[in-house]
Amino acid sequence: MVGHPGIRIGIDPVGSNYLAAQVEKHEAKVRVLALSRIAQGDLTRSLLSDHGAVVLSVPDNAIILKNINISQKPSNSVDNIIRFELQHALPDPPADYCYDVVETGDSTRALAVVVRKEKLEKITCLIQTSENENVRPDGFVARSIALGRGFLQFCSNDTERLVCLADFAGERVSLCFVLRSIIITCASFDRTQIELDTESGLARLAAELKTIINFKLSELAARGLEVGLSRLVVSGGILNQVQQEAIASKLGVQLEAPIFDRLLSDNPVIDTGLPISEFLVSLGLTVE
Repeated sequence: MVGHPGIRIGIDPVGSNYLAAQVEKHEAKVRVLALSRIAQGDLTRSLLSDHGAVVLSVPDNAIILKNINISQKPSNSVDNIIRFELQHALPDPPADYCYDVVETGDSTRALAVVVRKEKLEKITCLIQTSENENVRPDGFVARSIALGRGFLQFCSNDTERLVCLADFAGERVSLCFVLRSIIITCASFDRTQIELDTESGLARLAAELKTIINFKLSELAARGLEVGLSRLVVSGGILNQVQQEAIASKLGVQLEAPIFDRLLSDNPVIDTGLPISEFLVSLGLTVE
C-alpha cells in the first residue's frame, strides 16, 4: 500500500505570539511547508489544514520529570511499570495527569514526562483561530523535549559527545541534553530576573547554566555515563553574538547556533524575518 502524506502543525506559544511550523511527511521524506510567527488569536484555517495534526508545546515549568527504572521481568510491561512508579510518586491520583515516555537509549531506564490535565486544558484555551474558535490539539509535547526532537530531525547533530541545547525564546530557558542521537535528559530555569544587558547578569546566567550542566553530568556519571559537555547549541533569538561570547568565556564551552541542513525542502515558506533557529521547538513538535 502506498502511504499518504501527513501534515503536522507544531504551535509554540511564545510571549504574545505563536511560532508555528507546518511539516509534511510522506513515507521517509519530511518536507517543511511553512514557518510562521502569528499574533495570538490570528491563527487561520489555511494553516490548520483539515488533514493536519496540531501539536502544542507545554511550558517546562508545567511538567514533572521522572526517571523510571524498568524491570527486566517479562511479566511486567513497560507501561505497567511506569504507571506503577508514577502512582507512588505523584501527589494526586494518576487520573489527574497525562504522561509521555521518552526513550533514553538505556533499556533499563525511561524518562517520564508528566503534566496535569488541567494544565493542558489551559494551554488549549490559549490557542484560538481568527474566527475565535478553540483549536482541538492532537497532542502535547514539553518544550525541552520538542527542542531535542527538532535538533535531531532537522539539524547537524554530531552527538557522539554530549550536546546541550538551550532555547531562550520564552521566560523560561528550555534545556535538552543529547548524546549519540538520543535525548537523555532535560531541564529548565527561569530567566526573568536575569538582566542580560549587564555583565553581572550574564555572569549570573552563565553560573545558572553551569550549575545545571554540572548537576546533569553528575547524574549521568551515577548511571555509568562518564561524559563531558562538547558544545552548547543556542536558539530562541534572545542572545546576541556579544552576549553569547561573554557566556562562552565564562562556561569554557563552545556556543553555536543550530545548523539546519536536514530541512529537506526546496523552498520552505518563511513569512517572517525571524531566523529559522527560532522555530526549532515548533519543528520539534511535528516529529512523531
